[in-house]
Amino acid sequence: MTLKHWYAIYCKPREDERAELHLGLQDFEVFRPKHRVRRKRPGGMATLIESLFPRYLFIHLDDIAENWAPIRSTRGVAGMVRWGGHAPPVPNHVVECLQRNVDEVGCIPTPPSDYKPGDRVRILEGPFAGLEGLFYRRRDDERIMLLMEIMKQPQKMTVSESMVARA
Repeated sequence: MTLKHWYAIYCKPREDERAELHLGLQDFEVFRPKHRVRRKRPGGMATLIESLFPRYLFIHLDDIAENWAPIRSTRGVAGMVRWGGHAPPVPNHVVECLQRNVDEVGCIPTPPSDYKPGDRVRILEGPFAGLEGLFYRRRDDERIMLLMEIMKQPQKMTVSESMVARA
């Protein structure tokens, strides 16, 4: 009887995807949970898919019958995560829970914020960085409307949700 466990792989900087691809090409079962993030790009904000755990991925291995030697020299891999000289298994239920919650492209869904009308928020970036306003309503999946006092008058302003945090 073979018993497989999940282990963590540490990847070279910005090579998680490459390590995942090359380990898969060697018929290793790998799992790299991802999530969607909003980043500022030339031309505006863009939604990108990135590793949930940058520089890490999971590999499902038989610790008796499987040859682990090729893992070390796989493109993108820095090495197995080790404590001392031992590579500890990641509890199966942790990886299985992550696998159950990914969507069709392997992303963990990001729940929408739980702002309620009247909640105080602080703008984190842009020309109004540091100012506070009140959450007014959600415009779409990525933008929210705030009420801000500008020149002693309440003004509605729409901003990317990633630009604000609770005050």
